[in-house]
Amino acid sequence: MLNLDKKIKVFLLVPNFRSEKKSIMNVRFRQPLSMAIIAELLRQAGHDIKLLDANALDYSAEQVLSSVNDFQADILVVTTSPLDRWECPHSRISGILKLIDRITVKHKVVVGSHGTTMPEWIFKNCQADFVVRGEPELAVKQLVDALAENQPITAIKGLSYLRGDEIVNNPSERISDLDALPLPAYDLLPMDRYSSNDFARPFSIVLTSRGCPFNCTFCLKAMMPGPYIIRSIDKVIEEIEYLISNFQIKSIYFQDWEFFVDSGRAERICNAIIAKNLKFNWGANARAADVVRLRDLMPLFRRAGCVEINLGLESAADKVLKKINKQLTQHDLQQAVGILKASGIRGNYYMLLNAPGENPATIKETVGFIFRNKLRVRPFLFPIPYPGTILFQQLKEHFPRRLIDWGNIEDYAGTVEAALSPWQARLYLQHCKKVSAYGNWYLLRPAFWREVAAGILKIVRP
Repeated sequence: MLNLDKKIKVFLLVPNFRSEKKSIMNVRFRQPLSMAIIAELLRQAGHDIKLLDANALDYSAEQVLSSVNDFQADILVVTTSPLDRWECPHSRISGILKLIDRITVKHKVVVGSHGTTMPEWIFKNCQADFVVRGEPELAVKQLVDALAENQPITAIKGLSYLRGDEIVNNPSERISDLDALPLPAYDLLPMDRYSSNDFARPFSIVLTSRGCPFNCTFCLKAMMPGPYIIRSIDKVIEEIEYLISNFQIKSIYFQDWEFFVDSGRAERICNAIIAKNLKFNWGANARAADVVRLRDLMPLFRRAGCVEINLGLESAADKVLKKINKQLTQHDLQQAVGILKASGIRGNYYMLLNAPGENPATIKETVGFIFRNKLRVRPFLFPIPYPGTILFQQLKEHFPRRLIDWGNIEDYAGTVEAALSPWQARLYLQHCKKVSAYGNWYLLRPAFWREVAAGILKIVRP
């Protein structure tokens, strides 16, 4: 506990990510684990805290302002991207930046992907006093402690701040011991508001590791660069038991970027779940190569409650897979799809449209792969060249004199090293789908027009 002369009141805000202009990325309703860990760290240190998930509660800006004013906070900590969106954040956050300016507190702290990659952009676009770059938990706790005791902040890793007109960026480092972090303050969250379309409620996410050993060109790894770091299995099981005992959680999504990268660890986690007789369904992300490598463990995963594995296929064209450094081939994808189908575990597949190397032939090849294998595919997304990615570097090389930052980055989605413009690619994608479903003369097929009519009815019906 700190010996505080004055009790510090810290308001932790997860803002509402529904933007004035629709973002490519959908709004998720998942627990903001990182902010909840910060809340627990500050609570254990003796600070007076309030954690508000305005995203889950769908709070308006006025409701947020009222909550902050009622609490009379000294420090505001706001995230521009919760943990489940660290690698694919919303870029349309102008409303959030305006809200930060409307809040009156002594100190404003911004965490998230935007400030991690471009702290200068945050300082330019809102009245932040501090930006925490990278994993924010320990840095925010150290900053709040320092502000409470009027201590120097020069040694706080990953902290950016203004010194006159100069931006000071303290060196950053990863959190090496994830077991030293407490369990998230789930009790401060509206746990009944979280959900995922594919899983039963009550639902939660859990993180068992941080980082990814791969380097796809479109993936934003800035929040967790470098090594792949794991939590102990005992800690993971403790968190699952806590969620089931206290919130009757029925399903969990392991939010790891690569849950199956360590086959022995995945096996041990499943064996621990079975040994503890923990009854819940779960899902996780995997690479196609993981599924192929772990084919013999699929029955174990199923016994342990695994009902869904999400694969980021991105494309079925080897040319595109090579250009985005996926380190996979169509043969790998085909093997993984077959293994998942045989396992009885549901497969969800994520695809990109107009990634580098895309052209009409690669679009046609990908659509053919999907239809041949009857895949359950999420809507195709244009790859956003996020600041901090290799894709962003490629974009800047193409437009060296343009000002490209978080404010306009979605305007360039699907434009890097692709043969078609985004709208042309979207039209051609739809054409290929119709040809695969109904044949080359689909405009003459009654089934096609019945589908069109059904789509119109969905729009016009109240």
